[in-house]
Amino acid sequence: MLLDTPHLSIPQIPSRELLEDWERYPEGDLDIRMLVKSPRRYDQLFDGDMDDIASAFLPKELKSVVDETEGRNIARPITSNDRDIVVCVIGVGYVGEHLLSGFGEVFNSIGFDISQSRIDHIAPSFKKYPKVRLTTDVTKLALGTHFLISVPTTLHKDQSVDATHLVSAISSVVKYARPGSVVVIESSVSVGMTRAFLSQYGGTLHCGMSPERVDPGRVTPSLQEIPKVISGLDAVAMDKIHAIYSQVFDRVVPVSSPEVAEMTKLYENCYRMINIAYVNEISDACVAQGIDPNEVIDAAATKPFGFQAFRPGLGVGGHCIPINPYYLFVNNTLPILAHAAERMGDRPAKLAREIFTERKALTGKAGLRVLIIGVAFKPGQSVISCSPGLSFAKEMETLGCERLMYLDPLVPQSAVPWLPQLSLSKFTPKIVDGLFDLVCVCMKQDTVDFSVLDDVSSHVHYY
Repeated sequence: MLLDTPHLSIPQIPSRELLEDWERYPEGDLDIRMLVKSPRRYDQLFDGDMDDIASAFLPKELKSVVDETEGRNIARPITSNDRDIVVCVIGVGYVGEHLLSGFGEVFNSIGFDISQSRIDHIAPSFKKYPKVRLTTDVTKLALGTHFLISVPTTLHKDQSVDATHLVSAISSVVKYARPGSVVVIESSVSVGMTRAFLSQYGGTLHCGMSPERVDPGRVTPSLQEIPKVISGLDAVAMDKIHAIYSQVFDRVVPVSSPEVAEMTKLYENCYRMINIAYVNEISDACVAQGIDPNEVIDAAATKPFGFQAFRPGLGVGGHCIPINPYYLFVNNTLPILAHAAERMGDRPAKLAREIFTERKALTGKAGLRVLIIGVAFKPGQSVISCSPGLSFAKEMETLGCERLMYLDPLVPQSAVPWLPQLSLSKFTPKIVDGLFDLVCVCMKQDTVDFSVLDDVSSHVHYY
């Protein structure tokens, strides 16, 4: 698959001097003219003998060789030491932010994102990283030597793979990266996607895949302590990727191909999907027979081998686990995983219908007044991507509640404009009893005092 992008054709030379003098260049004003030390017009680089051009234009501290790419000679500077390395993290969402902090401790680094609000949000936390710069100016990617792509990979409404963000990121990188640069996809992708998107640049760039292993909300182990799987499209790419990743991560795990790396990531996450679906199925069976499912899990967890404890809940959420099965389905037939993914996707709405029908029958009310607690996808987070709590709330809205509100101090009203928010200050037994017939705890969010619910007369249901 060929991307409709400009090929690497201009010798864009990164320099640590430019990074150190970052503010010297206004937004959108960094291009090849900034990267050569000569008053001559930059379009003259395409004329004449390349050896003469290289000696006239390239910074003295950078060594260069001549390469042939698609019939055009290109100057290829080579980094001589770590001080010449500039790592560009493309996409500084949750995963990219962590990558930037890890690499930014060791190397001069640039965090690039198309969202100014995201840049503004993370800027305070990077003030303690003197080697890191943040920008929405794509031209500043011309300073990079290593590019780590960590943009979202999502699904279309029909659950087909949406690689729009990834294709856009690759297009930006190959437009500004100089020959000899390293490009690594960190985003979760279908098996074969790295090769399909990057093999066309194999003669010019050193490309590979290293799947991210960041868990939102987890403090330990640290980014550096989590073993890092790496791969390259060829042996040279692997060596170059290993050389830089090994300076950030305590343990690097090389695998034989990007396909192995891609499958490793999907296997890890879909393993969780399968087991979460199974523990919820067992939990439902326990409840139907008057058994406490958590007591069963605790007892099973005493087995010192062959068992890993998973806990039941409303469903699965976040950027990865609900999405990754569909990346496997692109070129694999996996009926067990498909069934688990379907059941977990349907579970929040199914449980909403069950509790709504049950309480409506018991109370005799035409419309219920419902408070939903916890609409982020997991405790300690504000992320609502594929949130089971929101899926539950949407089904409740469809069923026709007289009043429907949510309580989640980490998720602002602006993130869920269609669902009114109950403020934490109003979360008292008196107010809850006055406003609601039913309280559904979809997730135990941090900072919520759940002991309040011990003193309410409204029906409370925990998931």
